Amino acid sequence: MERSSWAARTFLLALLLGATLRARAAVGYYPRFSPFFFLCTHHGELEGDGEQGEVLISLHIAGNPTYYVPGQEYHVTISTSTFFDGLLVTGLYTSTSAQASQSIGGSNAFGFGIMSDHQFGNQFMCSVVASHVSHLPTTNLSFVWIAPPAGTGCVNFMATATHRGQIIFKDALAQQLCEQGAPTETTMHPHLAEIHSDSIILRDDFDSYHQLELNPNIWVECSNCETGEQCGAIMHGNAVTFCEPYGPRELITTGLNTTTASVLQFSIGSGSCRFSYSDPNIIVSYAKNNTADWIQLEKIRAPSNVSTIIHILYLPEDAKGENIQFQWKQENLRVGEVYEACWALDNILVINSAHRQVILEDSLDPVDTGNWLFFPGATVKHSCQSDGNSIYFHGNEGSEFNFATTRDVDLSTEDIQDQWSEEFESQPTGWDILGAVIGTECGTIESGLSMVFLKDGERKLCTPYMDTTGYGNLRFYFVMGGICDPGDSHENDIILYAKTEGRKEHIALDTLSYSSYKVPSLVSVVINPELQTPATKFCLKQKNHQGHNKNVWAVDFFHVLPVLPSTMSHMIQFSINLGCGTHQPGNSVSLEFSTNHGRSWSLLHTECLPEICAGPHLPHSTIYSSENYSGWNRITIPLPNAALTQDTRIRWRQIGPILGNMWAIDNVYIGPSCLKFCSGRGQCTRHGCKCDPGFSGPACEMASQTFPMFISESFGSSRLSSYHNFYSIRGAEVSFGCGVLASGKALVFNKDGRRQLITSFLDSSQSRFLQFTLRLGSKSVLSTCRAPDQPGEGVLLHYSYDNGITWKLLEHYSYLNYHEPRIISVELPDDARQFGIQFRWWQPYHSSQGEDVWAIDEIIMTSVLFNSISLDFTNLVEVTQSLGFYLGNVQPYCGHDWTLW
Repeated sequence: MERSSWAARTFLLALLLGATLRARAAVGYYPRFSPFFFLCTHHGELEGDGEQGEVLISLHIAGNPTYYVPGQEYHVTISTSTFFDGLLVTGLYTSTSAQASQSIGGSNAFGFGIMSDHQFGNQFMCSVVASHVSHLPTTNLSFVWIAPPAGTGCVNFMATATHRGQIIFKDALAQQLCEQGAPTETTMHPHLAEIHSDSIILRDDFDSYHQLELNPNIWVECSNCETGEQCGAIMHGNAVTFCEPYGPRELITTGLNTTTASVLQFSIGSGSCRFSYSDPNIIVSYAKNNTADWIQLEKIRAPSNVSTIIHILYLPEDAKGENIQFQWKQENLRVGEVYEACWALDNILVINSAHRQVILEDSLDPVDTGNWLFFPGATVKHSCQSDGNSIYFHGNEGSEFNFATTRDVDLSTEDIQDQWSEEFESQPTGWDILGAVIGTECGTIESGLSMVFLKDGERKLCTPYMDTTGYGNLRFYFVMGGICDPGDSHENDIILYAKTEGRKEHIALDTLSYSSYKVPSLVSVVINPELQTPATKFCLKQKNHQGHNKNVWAVDFFHVLPVLPSTMSHMIQFSINLGCGTHQPGNSVSLEFSTNHGRSWSLLHTECLPEICAGPHLPHSTIYSSENYSGWNRITIPLPNAALTQDTRIRWRQIGPILGNMWAIDNVYIGPSCLKFCSGRGQCTRHGCKCDPGFSGPACEMASQTFPMFISESFGSSRLSSYHNFYSIRGAEVSFGCGVLASGKALVFNKDGRRQLITSFLDSSQSRFLQFTLRLGSKSVLSTCRAPDQPGEGVLLHYSYDNGITWKLLEHYSYLNYHEPRIISVELPDDARQFGIQFRWWQPYHSSQGEDVWAIDEIIMTSVLFNSISLDFTNLVEVTQSLGFYLGNVQPYCGHDWTLW
């Protein structure tokens, strides 16, 4: 588990301040520590030396206070699962007048490639809480802590322990305690209920109105319903529930101005209540101008299991007006029958599409509810050691949903450079098309003519097989109905699928609903790594239709784009904390996007790596796990072409078990890219880059310190924390586990979890080569250095010039080779020869601890090669000293002055 860490000088400073105490065993003696404040630096860094396994830490304050009273004394005991003979407990203060307003995680710029473990931290106010040194190892320490003065804010107890000179753990968060009455500690689930705002026409989560009642400004009628948690959590908190077995069941909104509406969204389920397979359907309808003429939008089957379903209904033009009401009503029963089951509605939403925003920026201090649609399972509060508010998921919600969804953002760009296109101005060659004509029977779809599907029989379109290894986004324009005959039911839906040569099965990509595309709309679909092959085709096929000129649909302007735009025009930046200071294996969050108002979702990025993917190299997946992202981490990601549309929304969604797994997000920016992504050393805002301490310039490209211009590292010490040229060492130990590579021990990667080695920031502007000795396992089946044996288990060498936002591939060392130590010399490309460069050796996949082992030694960055021979044969003495040869002569030959022949 990775932990936050401090500059080494913090530890030394604490000892020099005279806070060291020799603990006594006398009963009743407790050393007292009153707060002495000093400036300290905080940032993300290495785990401990990694040889102690997972260490459990607990900090107990007598009486279990939920807050501290300034100046009061508290008896504190800190316990660990392993022995220590040195302990330092430091208090770090957040959200306080005693410090500058800095975020603990603000400078941890982990990036698009993978975490780059930023070593430049922010300045905070700290105090020594306890310090202990003894020749007798122990597993616990008791002391008296005197709470700091009023107005100090929240204190984070950070513990560092040593045993016989080895660091056991470093700056592990033991507990957080806030001052009594601290305003930052108020828990808030923001009031989301509203009508007729700039971004929302109607929204109700049924948690925002008092006394478990319906908001009379939003709802005018609710027959046989209750508001509350009668069926548990449908999405979050309260819902409107229908459990009465007799009589009508219906819910009706007040009159709404829907002239600029796009979709109606709601969640429906039975939760913990009984469900039925035979109860009547639920009809969603609308009425105009206070009439009783209800027009059906959708017929929904009553919940038949415990799952909650999110429905998104596109509103036809007829449902857009100045006085529109919506109704949910369960069909009537026959005489003598009763409803067998319950159902409930939650998170009802009608979006206002009149005011498209091109930037979303939210520090959450305070939260702008117009930026967010819903965040079930979360509150907005100061949490997880954040600076100010964050969206905090506490891990004890009974619902199956834990996510945060933004409003739609206009990320469209004119700089779209398609790599292949078809506009259907004439009959295309090589396509498989059935049941269609080229024309304008459905009007203009994108421009000019389009392919219109109106004939009897099968209706299908397939592109030719194409080489998609360089593609990442399929786009086309689509309409069903409009001025043509519309679809009547989901039997008329269109299936979008892909087929790769050599595979029989189709790969479903999307279902284009009969009711969702009554006006021509852009469809943007991810071409994921599975489809990036030398021969892939894309097809559209209608399920069923009622004959000639019935249930008609049309397409236009098929085109494909690369994964990323050449200009990297847009980006997302946010901070995330997985685990909130506790070890939570299995806790992970996926970052997704939708371009169709949330009807379907895709990962923002999916890894594409050598040997297992034929597409463009992409060493990052937007699934974040607690193993790699514990503590606050700032993530910066260029947005892919597939996400660059007029209506793109972003979602952070917890995957895996929810109960007990905490996480939080903060400081969100979505929009046009800041200059050079602020070089990974600053926060992007609508006004440009806000640089981290120690950096300046329009792109935060200038540093106030210098970086090493030369490194030469052999691994003689077993203490991983002693290697200052490396910022992250994960999954490794210094040993003879793979024999001698260059001399003595080597750095052997043989542990569970992530295996990587990342250098600190370097200045490679005067360097030309990166040289090292590498070994990937052993040929011997008896060796402890077991060789990788599957694609993807090789080692990738990357470099980054923007603090890990992008990782470029230098070389790939295949799992099939390097079973003996080999000296590798890599000539650096021009963009790897600059100030602030980092290098990374990374094994993406391995089986488990002790499997697929690799080792590295003697890493050198230099302007000249070492352990090499360079001869031009003009100096006979140098030749005879460097080479041994038999039956050869050094003399002029074949027009060359001096040669060996």
